[in-house]
Amino acid sequence: MGNMVQSFGQAFGDDISGVSESESGLGIPRITLRHLIYFSAAAENESALRAAEQLNVSPPAISGAISSLEQILGEQLFVRRHARGLTLTEAGHHLLLEARDIVGRVKEIESVRSSRARRFRNRIALGCLGDIAPNIVPPLVRSFRARFPQVEIVWQTDVHAGLMQKLEDGALDVIFVLDFEMSPNFHTTLLQAAPAQCVLPEAHPLAGSATIPLTSLAKEPFILLDIPKTRDYFLSVFGDLGVQPNIALKAPSAEMVRSLVANGFGYSLLNFCIPDRREIVYRPLAGHTRPSHLVAARPYRRRPSKISDDFIEQSIKIVRQFNLNGYAQ
Repeated sequence: MGNMVQSFGQAFGDDISGVSESESGLGIPRITLRHLIYFSAAAENESALRAAEQLNVSPPAISGAISSLEQILGEQLFVRRHARGLTLTEAGHHLLLEARDIVGRVKEIESVRSSRARRFRNRIALGCLGDIAPNIVPPLVRSFRARFPQVEIVWQTDVHAGLMQKLEDGALDVIFVLDFEMSPNFHTTLLQAAPAQCVLPEAHPLAGSATIPLTSLAKEPFILLDIPKTRDYFLSVFGDLGVQPNIALKAPSAEMVRSLVANGFGYSLLNFCIPDRREIVYRPLAGHTRPSHLVAARPYRRRPSKISDDFIEQSIKIVRQFNLNGYAQ
């Protein structure tokens, strides 16, 4: 990747070593938008032929753009396989993220400068934790569309690790996750505190307590939400309080955790108090535990657009209408 960074600097920066005399005199970058558009289409279609059909150009034009980029950057961008078509190399993957960002920014500039700016169709790809998506996504999308009807919003749900990877890969523009081991490549905006809370059957002797000391539950069966990152966080909460949990069951989803608790299989810890079952109660934990927060994460490498900033602003308003993402204020 070091060569890629250096090559981008040579291509777009002030260092013009290796640039032809005519180009250096004008200060014109050797990489053009056409290069990036053709390259992106080839990467997304995994084929120069399909990219050419999509853009209504000749296949040699696509192949020529790719060859020019590889020569300029000094990197192989694709592995060519006759049966499987084009496969991105690591350098190609990084360039694709940059190319999408650059082309997107140029389109945004064009829309702002044109007389049709307000009618320009924008798109936001949102990812959200599945446990809270039903409470947050529908009211957020509805309210944002009311303000910005020209914006297309698509969304999907996943677990923490899946959302982080999709944001890293550029498949999503913003994700709503808990701030567990966030990548330094992401910029985060606080949406709401999401502390771990004890989930108890409504008939449990401690259900009426203001706070729950985990020491009093140490011998009782504990139901662990068995999702990477989330699992580690809840176990660390026990560690912070000096308690060894008696893990009786492991559940793959928060919904299953709530059902097991409601049916008397034990108690659990969750971050979101979603009022979908009357048979359970949520109570704060006694003692100091490491905090967790629901955040909106975006990549640092992409300069945020105005519409993206507006979306985050609306997200804060919607999320904070709920007390722990469940009870309307």
